[in-house]
Amino acid sequence: MPLKMSEPTGQNGNNNPHSEPPPPHYEATQYNTYASKYHLIKRLPSTYIETANFRAAAAPFIPQARILDLACGTGYYSRQLLEWGAKAVVGVDVSEGMISVAEESIASVPTAEGTLKFRVGDARTLGVVEGGGYDLVTGVWLLNYATNAEELRAMFEGIAANLKADGAFAGITTRPIPAAEMDIHKTYNDRIRAKKQESWGMDVRYAERLESGGWRIDISTLGQLGQDGVKFTTFHLPMEAYHTAAREAGMNGRFGWREVRLEGEDREEAVRDAGEAFFREYFEDIGPHFGVLVVEKGGS
Repeated sequence: MPLKMSEPTGQNGNNNPHSEPPPPHYEATQYNTYASKYHLIKRLPSTYIETANFRAAAAPFIPQARILDLACGTGYYSRQLLEWGAKAVVGVDVSEGMISVAEESIASVPTAEGTLKFRVGDARTLGVVEGGGYDLVTGVWLLNYATNAEELRAMFEGIAANLKADGAFAGITTRPIPAAEMDIHKTYNDRIRAKKQESWGMDVRYAERLESGGWRIDISTLGQLGQDGVKFTTFHLPMEAYHTAAREAGMNGRFGWREVRLEGEDREEAVRDAGEAFFREYFEDIGPHFGVLVVEKGGS
């Protein structure tokens, strides 16, 4: 699938390239409590859509690549990247609990010995990891932890610092919504929340408007994950902020939001497991609930 190009023209928030990133506005250890059961999220029907679209976005860069997987959590995508043909993967997450669970999983992957590592680290203050020079940096649900333009730029600076000159970033974040439509999107989300949520499996509440122009989101698992599920906080910034932050961080190559789709064998497998009704409702009414972003570094 070709990269769908998008060049937003607006800007949002304070984009001073000389300001220091503020400290995180969420608990860096919020996932420690849920580390041992976070894998349950990957059992939700929406994971089929997420995985298929992430794989399609990253596929051109994966073969025999050294990959830095940011916000790796318990290592779900780090392990997948190896299975999809990567040469080596280093996973980084801010949660020590998540990394502990991820490290325990290495032994279960036949191809992982010596090629899969995990490290604790904050994407806002990343520095160069394991020597840098990666072909691909990935971040599934990474950029959505930036609360403003400065934090988002700091994440992209870490990404750029770890990439080869011809490397790229591929990731999943919140749905790309222009700044002028953020309130409308909140209303849309409230309408979805008012419907039956059990089949969806997640309750996504737009809880607080941010000075940056975005929203704080409170998320909790529902339905098949039981009452003792997972709860966490994330943030939805306007789509213009992503373009501005990437460019200010030195990511000057192609920038594009990909269309979210589920087709062919991916859809057939998903329907066999979760049923046709969920995916029909998702694509005709609910989704997409995320955006797929690919940014090429584009030179030294």
